[in-house]
Amino acid sequence: MSRGRPLRGGFGQSGKATERDKARDEIVQLCGFRIGDEEYALDIMRIKEIINPLQITRVPRAAAFIEGVVELRGTILPVVDMRKRFELPPLTAEQMEDYAVRRARKYLIVPIEGRLVGMIVDRVSDVLRVSREAIRPPPLLTQNDNARYFAGVCHHRGRILMVLDLDAILTSSERISLAGLNQAAKGA
Repeated sequence: MSRGRPLRGGFGQSGKATERDKARDEIVQLCGFRIGDEEYALDIMRIKEIINPLQITRVPRAAAFIEGVVELRGTILPVVDMRKRFELPPLTAEQMEDYAVRRARKYLIVPIEGRLVGMIVDRVSDVLRVSREAIRPPPLLTQNDNARYFAGVCHHRGRILMVLDLDAILTSSERISLAGLNQAAKGA
């Protein structure tokens, strides 16, 4: 009998057990944030930076969920309002007058198909460390048109967070539209 490290799960040198152990032990860092009353998360490695809101320039005939474009250090970025993307009502004028509400709003700067995009969220909460295995498929109740936005769900410290699939936030035609939006903004 070997005196080395005990093997997990009694699977010996099986590749299946090793892969499962690796997934269970691998830690993923997620950035938690709120949109409306719901909590969401996104792999922190997909976020380039988190910034305070900038002056938005509206773009005529842009999709309803596109707030417009901003300039960030010389780069023009389209800005997606995640409230509109998830078909939630916009904040009222009264809510927007509240300093705490305005201060909490952030832009998550993320790459989508090689282009940087700003995503407006109501509040960034915290960084979560969870095992990759703790991220489960989205529940069947969310299997509607909006379900495509989610890669999974995780339970962390008594909270359940929907994990966004960043690559599904925009359809292929919306990505093409955003590319055109970038070009139009550069020419303006």
